Amino acid sequence: LQNENSGFEQFHIKEIDMTESLKKEIGEQVYLRPLTTEDTEMVVAWRNSKRVMDNFIYQTPITTEGHLNWFHNKVETGEVIDFVICDNETDQPYGCIYLQNIEMEHRRAEWGIFLGEPAAFGRGIGKEAAKLLVKYGFEQMNLHKITSKVLPFNIPSIKMNEAAGYKQEAYLKDEVLINGVFQDLILFGVINEKDVTN
Repeated sequence: LQNENSGFEQFHIKEIDMTESLKKEIGEQVYLRPLTTEDTEMVVAWRNSKRVMDNFIYQTPITTEGHLNWFHNKVETGEVIDFVICDNETDQPYGCIYLQNIEMEHRRAEWGIFLGEPAAFGRGIGKEAAKLLVKYGFEQMNLHKITSKVLPFNIPSIKMNEAAGYKQEAYLKDEVLINGVFQDLILFGVINEKDVTN
């Protein structure tokens, strides 16, 4: 990950009481806590930064109103499970990681991540957060499988998937149209080991 300037100030969420109950998964460097509406300004800034948007399949900038509508319609209803990645020692937020396209009938979901703070780059924080999300998905949600779709040039995301135990399952040619150019996608997946029988 390149340690480039994000173009905006770092955010500190002081309004949130960071009790242990909010720390859903705790790793060596970071923990995951649920996204709240108080994170809106920070998330919109992250999501609209060039570094994040260039690696997203959907590259239309988001607005505060659009984010809040999405939060109320998707996160509050449980259609999306979204966490903020925070530093264990300082509670500094670094980015977001989430499960979407959740199909409990088939016990599967798709994951995604974006890191918005330069302080998180190059430290393995994304890889650790990815492992924590797999743990949450398998142990707390009883998912059987988690997948992701990655643009082939997004090397940091590919490495995050591999570090968290994901395997490449398919290479999809000309799968999405981004800014007038068809792009390939790599499909990754990881299976819950407790469901695997010999």
